[in-house]
Parts: sequence; C-alpha cells; structure tokens
Amino acid sequence: MQTDNRLQLLRRTSIKTIAKLTAAKAWINAIETLDNIEGSLLPKAKDGRSKAEFAACRKAYRLVDAHLDNALKYLYLKDYRFMRAYQALALVNISMCRTSFFHPTPMVYANWNMRILTDIAIYAGKILAPPPPLRTKTKKKTP
Repeated sequence: MQTDNRLQLLRRTSIKTIAKLTAAKAWINAIETLDNIEGSLLPKAKDGRSKAEFAACRKAYRLVDAHLDNALKYLYLKDYRFMRAYQALALVNISMCRTSFFHPTPMVYANWNMRILTDIAIYAGKILAPPPPLRTKTKKKTP
C-alpha cells in the first residue's frame, strides 16, 4: 500500500516537472522567436509577402508571449485549469502566424516547435487537474 502511494506521488511529481519544463521552454521559445522576428526577419524581409507574413507573426507572438507568461504564473499557483486555458489561447494565436511549407521561412519550424511544446504542457496540465466530468441531463418526469 505504501509503495503504491509512493508510485502515485512519484508519477504526479514527474508530470509536474514535465508541465513546468515544457511551459517554461515554450515561453522562452516565444520570446526568442519574437526577438528573431523583430530583430532579424522583419527588417531583412525582401518582398512584400514576407514582410506581411512576418508582421502577422510579430503580432501573433506578442500575444503568445503574454499568454504563456500568464500560463506560467498559474502553473506556479497550481491552478492548472487556468494554465491550460492560457496555453490554449497561445495555440490559437500561434495559428495567426500563417506559414506555408511551399514558401519556407524560419517561422515554419518555430510554429511547429511551439505547438508541440504547448500541446505537451497542456496534456500534462490535464493529467494534473482533469477537466470536470460532464453533467448528465436528467429528464424531468411530468405528472
């Protein structure tokens, strides 16, 4: 019985570590990606299509940075539901940075990497605090 409790504690601690590491790494990547867009990609963009794409990505990653920052705050407050909500918002904003494999830019890999890290962090958060069960509809009996 004691061994079983220890295993559960160890598993939960490992999931917390995964949640912390992936959430922190996603936030760091968002900051680095935003710095790369503003410092290099946007100023060096040659054509109008690339400039428009990088401008949209800059706007998106500013929001991603803010959402992942909030997610980290809630992670350390152990409020995993709010953490997941902010991470989900970050995923929505990552999709605002449209990329195409047929018009390859550094943003293709950056977006892919951000999605994976954020998805892993969300999944770890779901293990730490599962969503509440769905309510079943009860049929009212009429007399």
